[in-house]
Amino acid sequence: MKSKNLLKIYFLRWFFCSLIISLSGCYSFVGGSLPEHLTTINIEPVEDNSSFGVPEFKDFMTNELIKQFKNDGTLKIEENNATSQLTVIITNISEVISQIGQGEFEKERKVQITCKVTFFDNVKKKIIWEKEFTNYNFYNVNDGFVGRNESIRTSIKNNSEDIVLSVISGW
Repeated sequence: MKSKNLLKIYFLRWFFCSLIISLSGCYSFVGGSLPEHLTTINIEPVEDNSSFGVPEFKDFMTNELIKQFKNDGTLKIEENNATSQLTVIITNISEVISQIGQGEFEKERKVQITCKVTFFDNVKKKIIWEKEFTNYNFYNVNDGFVGRNESIRTSIKNNSEDIVLSVISGW
């Protein structure tokens, strides 16, 4: 009698474990998909309202967004008659002390980029979403302006990746 009950218990355990394992493959981590009518995107030149004073960053972000969308391939980039439009405004670039070394000397700084982004449906003439994106990066103060600017570019790349992901699947 005991062995029969043990067999049932083992069978039930095996069955439930198999069921859990097989169902775990059914879940998808991908967000929503774009409506079928959105096939192209117009990427407006990025505006910089941050008052940081380095105009190259808005151009760098515009180029980075174009590159990211081309690499993704979900939406074709089109300047005229695109079915959707992306507008990005850099609202803030900040730089703060992050780490102080021995003797209270500044060792590391943090740069942070915040962008306001609007994704617009040109077919239905409505805003799909408006969001803020913020990314940051650190650099060693010994690297000076070169380190700071490279750190800002890295944050811009990360913001661009996040924006593309939100356009493609995050709404």
